[in-house]
Amino acid sequence: MFSVTWTLVVLLLSPVLIESQRSPFTGQGCEVVDLIFILDRSWSLRSPENFQKELNFVAQVVSVLDFDKSRVSVVTFSDDADLNIKFNDYFRLDDFQRAVRALPWIGGNTYTHKAIEMMLQEYNQHVRDRAGITTIGVVVTDGGSTDPYKLEDVVKVVHNDRIEMFAIGVGDEVNQQELEMLASGYDHVYLLNDLNSLSDVQDKLTARFCRGTPAPSTQDQNSDSCVNKPAHVVMVLEGSLPTLQYQQGLALISDLVTRLTSSIGRSHQFRLIRGWFHGSVLSFANVQGFLKELRRTPPRLALAAAGDILERDINPGSLAITVVIGQSAMRSIINMLEENTQAAYVIGFGNSFRRSVLEKTLPASNIFFVQTREQSVKVAQKLSFDLCSGCEDMDLYFLLDTSYSIGPEKFARECKLASDISLRIQNTTSSITTIDYSDTAMMHIYGDGHRFSSLILSHKWRGGNTMTHSALEMALSASAAKSRERKQVVILMSDGASTSPDRTEKMARKIHQRPLETFVIGIGENANVEELKVIASSPSHLYMDSSVTADQLANAICRGEISDHDNKVPSDNQDCSNAFDIVFVLDSSWSLNSEKNFKKELRFVKNLADNLQLDDFNHVTASVITYADQAKEFTFRSKTEFLRTLEELPWIGGNTYTDRALDLVLQSVERRVNSVYSGSERALVVVVITDGGATSPFALQKVISKLKRFRFVKIIAVGVGVSINIKELEMIASDPSDNHMFMVDDLGVNNKILQSLLTSQICRDTKYLPLVSPPLSINCPVAANLVFVLDSSSSLGVVKNPDVNFLKEIAFVIDVIKLGNIDFRQSRVSVITYSDVIKLHQYHSENDLVSNIIHLPFLGGNTFTDIALELMLDELNYFHSVSNGRGSTIGVVLTDGQSTRPALTTSMARRIHGVGHRIVAIGVGRRVDIHMLTEIASLPKNQNVFLLDELDWRSSFLSSLHNQC
Repeated sequence: MFSVTWTLVVLLLSPVLIESQRSPFTGQGCEVVDLIFILDRSWSLRSPENFQKELNFVAQVVSVLDFDKSRVSVVTFSDDADLNIKFNDYFRLDDFQRAVRALPWIGGNTYTHKAIEMMLQEYNQHVRDRAGITTIGVVVTDGGSTDPYKLEDVVKVVHNDRIEMFAIGVGDEVNQQELEMLASGYDHVYLLNDLNSLSDVQDKLTARFCRGTPAPSTQDQNSDSCVNKPAHVVMVLEGSLPTLQYQQGLALISDLVTRLTSSIGRSHQFRLIRGWFHGSVLSFANVQGFLKELRRTPPRLALAAAGDILERDINPGSLAITVVIGQSAMRSIINMLEENTQAAYVIGFGNSFRRSVLEKTLPASNIFFVQTREQSVKVAQKLSFDLCSGCEDMDLYFLLDTSYSIGPEKFARECKLASDISLRIQNTTSSITTIDYSDTAMMHIYGDGHRFSSLILSHKWRGGNTMTHSALEMALSASAAKSRERKQVVILMSDGASTSPDRTEKMARKIHQRPLETFVIGIGENANVEELKVIASSPSHLYMDSSVTADQLANAICRGEISDHDNKVPSDNQDCSNAFDIVFVLDSSWSLNSEKNFKKELRFVKNLADNLQLDDFNHVTASVITYADQAKEFTFRSKTEFLRTLEELPWIGGNTYTDRALDLVLQSVERRVNSVYSGSERALVVVVITDGGATSPFALQKVISKLKRFRFVKIIAVGVGVSINIKELEMIASDPSDNHMFMVDDLGVNNKILQSLLTSQICRDTKYLPLVSPPLSINCPVAANLVFVLDSSSSLGVVKNPDVNFLKEIAFVIDVIKLGNIDFRQSRVSVITYSDVIKLHQYHSENDLVSNIIHLPFLGGNTFTDIALELMLDELNYFHSVSNGRGSTIGVVLTDGQSTRPALTTSMARRIHGVGHRIVAIGVGRRVDIHMLTEIASLPKNQNVFLLDELDWRSSFLSSLHNQC
């Protein structure tokens, strides 16, 4: 869609444009130009004959030029670009034509950016000698660029250098958005059915050289370009004004209505309301009757009841214009506007209108004040632009990620954004389809856009792996059955964490070959940009949900309008500044079939090590374990030794005893935990690469369950090939498995997305504080009844990692149980998590606790500490009664102290103190309310109040559990 201003320009110029289309070019009055042709010579042309048609086109176009003064060069491109003819090579027309017709067809990919770079080199060499002479570039191509991101960068340089660019797209596979990016304007783009149609452009293009104005584009121009979205425009005038001011206000309203309806050019609903309490509503079928009644002095009173002024079921595309005279009527209208789902605008008229009457009723961008004719003009322009944001008829496909890595909160954001977009672009006949995807893709088809906007909000998050390729394939199949005459648009929302990234990339390529315009919206701050770029039709089709609005997205979908400032796509740089250790566990069994496939694993590891920048082995250490029947570990002291040894590792062959390889990792972890560990604490990342099921799955499950007890261990599982055991990969991978499990058909292909996903996940995992505590010299088992109360409210979270402090609380519980040597034969342990919701979890063994507590979710919400303490009291009383008074009963509260009801929290803590149970209060996070902690804790306060990050609880609190030793 185009703005109103552009529509008027098209209407005013249309006789001239029609004349230029009808009149053949005469060849007179041609200006001196420097002309550069950029010609596609890739495989997609299919034959030398088709390439020859391009060359003949060039020879014909230049025939109008004065070769004594103008200059022409030719660049052809495929895998590479060649400057076949330079500006100063030929000064005679027939010599140039003979040379250009002799250029060879080479074939290859479509690296358009290389040709544009070659054009810039030729331009820069001659620009000083040709000052004042216009340089014009003409690109002829039949397909999209192989590397659109590099093309976008180089095109910016072209436009900055003021080279006038024309783009000619031939055939069904052209990327129209790319052509528009290349061209200097929409009127510089020509779309042709085939190469035989090049002659149709010849006169239009040469008209530019000889008349100085662009010929009409072959893109469709619609004089009635406004498809307005459904909306209410309410114009308000005080009813008790002096006669002169009242008449001036009515004149301004009449002026604005006239301008607005003329700009939009559609039939609408008009109402005139005077004094709500009188029930006076006049409705009109056309603007003439409406304006005539508006100019009456005074307007007539009621002809209709005032019961239902604003219909809730406005037809798509309709616009209701209501003029309200009197504040009592206005207040009722405003209340109904706030409840209505359609767009609404309110305009106050007159010098005496009080702004406070309208403020805080609608968004500021939807409220206007008109006191002069000049303001009326500006408001009409602004409203026309906003209202004309409807779209042409199209088929919309919303692809919504509902996997574990997204979670329910982000999925709700996806649904809300889809609803908001649909409200802004809906029209009469567009169809909307949603495809929710995780382990599987599910399709829902909606015939009515307004119905969709409400129903989509009730979609439920499903969870599961991120099979993005399945959703893309389903959209591709659904679009194949649609009419080619309608625009086809895919809007995919995702965090870019595909479980099968190589299949996602393959399916994205297929979609790019079809007339499916694909917009991608990255969800969340950790979205993998590398994958999202591959899926989007072009760089300008990629957005982040945090920096773009539904209005901006609707403009991009309908009109391709969005500013660079709004399209803030983050860089791919990852912060891996924390020290960590990494172990690569590589399958070397017979199931690989050949040493060649094992070498692919080694090259993949090398590339991943380069991405992680494993340069300083004091900061990050790497080791490798290869396994088949047996497992063998290789350790290294430097990156040089690591890379040299990696290339020489042999393929072993044998069965797939994955458990034996991971048992080596487990032994190393246990040695680390049981040693005097005084250095900085480090995360351990284990990357397991396998192509099939384990020979001993039960042994594997046993060793994995032991490894997952240690919170500082993160296991990433990469399945290779077509015989992958998905259940086994999920079992190996750390939680959430959707973030730590990946599948790929072949490690030998360019796995750019997979490398990026792995790097991102490893860097995120290593940001968490490692959760290993130094062991204590305590040998006797403890008989203690413990109730841990863990704050899981929103005040505990931080913006970037909302659950990081909650994870520290879980780690604390594990440390106390393991390092405190709690004897579950004589002890009882419960864990309470709380926010708005209070949950009790009971455990009967160390293994039961460690295996399950790591799965507790971060809740978010208010901090109802008082209710959690009340449940803790009940649990402590129960423990005391069933243990017959043997062993201590201790409540351990981990919180930031930011209670929603502090008075009730203090009262409940004192009640527990009166019973005699010990309460230990541990502050979590950076904003701890020490006063509240001391209120909760038992006496003596210095032995029962600690800060989790200062680690002082390890020596004092753990020691106090062993006073009987």
